Amino acid sequence: MSVGSRFLGRGPDPVEIGPRVAVHLLNRIGFGARPGDVNRILGMGLDRYVQEQLDAPPDPELDSRLRGLITLGYPIPQVLALYNADQRSIGVILDELYTAKIIRAVHARNQLQEVMVDFWFNHFSVFVQEGFTRYYTAAYERDAIRPHALGSFRDLLAATAAHPAMLYFLDNYLSRATVTVNGRLLRGLNENYGRELLELHTVGVDAGYTQEHVVDAARCFTGWGIDNVGTGGRFVYRPALHDTGAKSVFGLNLPAGGGRDDGDKLLDYLSLHPQTALFISRKLAQRFVADDPPPRVVDRAAATFLATGGDIRAVVRAILGSAELWAEAFGAGKPKTPFELVASALRAVDAQVTNGRAVVAYLQNMGMPLYACVPPTGYSNRGADWLNPSSHLHRMNFALDLASGAIGGVSTDVRGMLRRMGGNAEDARSVANTLSAEIFGKGVSRATLNAASRVAPGGTVSVAARVAGLCLASPEMQVR
Repeated sequence: MSVGSRFLGRGPDPVEIGPRVAVHLLNRIGFGARPGDVNRILGMGLDRYVQEQLDAPPDPELDSRLRGLITLGYPIPQVLALYNADQRSIGVILDELYTAKIIRAVHARNQLQEVMVDFWFNHFSVFVQEGFTRYYTAAYERDAIRPHALGSFRDLLAATAAHPAMLYFLDNYLSRATVTVNGRLLRGLNENYGRELLELHTVGVDAGYTQEHVVDAARCFTGWGIDNVGTGGRFVYRPALHDTGAKSVFGLNLPAGGGRDDGDKLLDYLSLHPQTALFISRKLAQRFVADDPPPRVVDRAAATFLATGGDIRAVVRAILGSAELWAEAFGAGKPKTPFELVASALRAVDAQVTNGRAVVAYLQNMGMPLYACVPPTGYSNRGADWLNPSSHLHRMNFALDLASGAIGGVSTDVRGMLRRMGGNAEDARSVANTLSAEIFGKGVSRATLNAASRVAPGGTVSVAARVAGLCLASPEMQVR
């Protein structure tokens, strides 16, 4: 098909590719447009761009930006050794973790990869400030989430189940078989992971499982623990603590005498269950398409999930091939979460991020601190849940501060950026029109353009910066 009539997938209503559709794609499978992105995608075509994102080739430029954040690669025992030698070191370790997340969202060429890492961390959520979880979180994202973000759901599920961050956060490292000693019943079972595995990670709360299934699911993972919470941080299986009795979980019957394989078999079973396919597909469609995704999109994605054995890349490809996704390019848009807003704004002004500490503070004010959702549900994936007056005030402040160069660890040159894009950085209307074309796909409303165009010269902040700030704070910037 020619670029002029490109439509990704086989839906009945082809969409004429243009700036608006290119920006829509950048917003849905990434964190928004940077200057030059729209023309690059228009030149290569949607299908080729999507395939590049699905392939996620090496990104040496991003690697170079992250090279100075040396603690990102530290194994858990090394992190614990540093902390035990100097408790202040955890501040540096977390600072580098937060900075890396901002840099990746803003500068990564493989935007879909970063969206999926963010999505899965939120799905398999742990709270970074929960005791020893803070020492395990960087390794959890690096070793359990990132390698499988576009891979096998079964591998992803297993990696999170056995990671010390999840074992600690949901107290499964304490879970052991209930035994009778001298006539006394000693209860050691912790149901947390069994419950969240069913409710949040696989089949979903409405699947129809029972409390008995939750208990037996938890029994499958007794003995799954951590070698030494404060010095080791490695997975260990302790056979003596495992409940070897028969178990029955949501249609899976496990005979007595099992060991660690009880948990492995349950993960095998749940990872390919039709209810899991529906639950995961709906969450992915909610991320990419709409807060209330069309059932047809969910059903098609679930069918792909089952047909491919839980191939995440194939499921995402099926969602991106839906006519419903592309129809959203001409709708009201899906409200951005605070993280999506911050990342997209930084990209929009071609910001260069070297330290994320100040940006993290803005996210805290907006109600979405990084890695810090307290309940295991993770942050809401519904954009509408993030709309409130307090958060919007902080969004506006961030936009204005960013455009004026007032955020530490972030450098911007709005005037230079406008000139490179062919605009007149000293003329308010030219600035607004250029940003509308390059960043919003000519989607900025007449009301916003007129308001931005009335900015007059004067003061210490340039016209270009003030107009950019208004555009970043506009209603059009709050949705994707």
